[in-house]
Amino acid sequence: MKAAEKYRRVFGSISHLKDQIPWTTGLSNMVEFLVWEPQRVLGISKKQYVNQIIEWATSPELKDKSLEEIQKEVNKKLNQKMSESEQLETYSTQTTGICNAREAVRRVKFFSEDYLNKEFDIFLSLCSDIYLNLFYGQFINFDQSGSWSTHGNSGIFEYSTELNAMFMDNLSYNHEANILIANELKLNGKKNADQILKYCLMYEYLSEIGFIDKDAKFLLLFIGGSVLKEDKQSLVDQEIAMCQSKPEKYQHLLRPELLEVVTHLEVVSITWQSLIEFNNHYLNDNEICQVEQKLLQGFNQSLQSKSFMHL
Repeated sequence: MKAAEKYRRVFGSISHLKDQIPWTTGLSNMVEFLVWEPQRVLGISKKQYVNQIIEWATSPELKDKSLEEIQKEVNKKLNQKMSESEQLETYSTQTTGICNAREAVRRVKFFSEDYLNKEFDIFLSLCSDIYLNLFYGQFINFDQSGSWSTHGNSGIFEYSTELNAMFMDNLSYNHEANILIANELKLNGKKNADQILKYCLMYEYLSEIGFIDKDAKFLLLFIGGSVLKEDKQSLVDQEIAMCQSKPEKYQHLLRPELLEVVTHLEVVSITWQSLIEFNNHYLNDNEICQVEQKLLQGFNQSLQSKSFMHL
């Protein structure tokens, strides 16, 4: 039985992006992220961690020692390593090596782009349709009716679609308006060299397998520490040139059908600071319930605490 089948049997699946995912799924996606990326908790990869414990436990000085004595010595070395890697200032430079729980949380909360993606997934799944209409309406024209469903890069998306060619960050889809928004999040990093073409590949694939309706409008929205300096055509030309320089690796991104998707794609770039400002205007200009007030204020506070806002 394939991994996708096992996952679907246990956790269920979706058959179309219009399927609503409860916001609580964002919590299990957070757990999923940590389970598949134990380095975020341990400070080093699981293999490195195991090898280090074995190395300590089988060192010559512990030969003929009892299990209790070996455990005591290994714990001593482990505590020493964790003490050496811990930083006691919020935005201190990240260190490498085994870390304790407090240091692990510091690293993901303030420095991890993956963790930000999971926060964003939960935030977007709780936003009202009115908010999403106004937010996305800044960048692309569409019929502001119907409801939005949002999907993070999680097991339920991956194993339902079986999309293996690329990994997205977050998708917003409005079935009635027939519009797909791909939210590509950057803590403070740069766009990947083939990112626009890969999102076009995703759009083509989702359309072929019936997860989005044909001819859906498509917006790729980059949110990062700074805006993209080039326009869409310049960015696409750079990606095509890069792919043409390595045709054996990127031929699948140079197909005429995929380049046709590019012509209909809208590409927009904003900063996290501008998202914070939009949220503040939305709070001030609209009569909204207390729950949405807390949602927007809390997400703004989390964004403002990220390392790239301070370093």
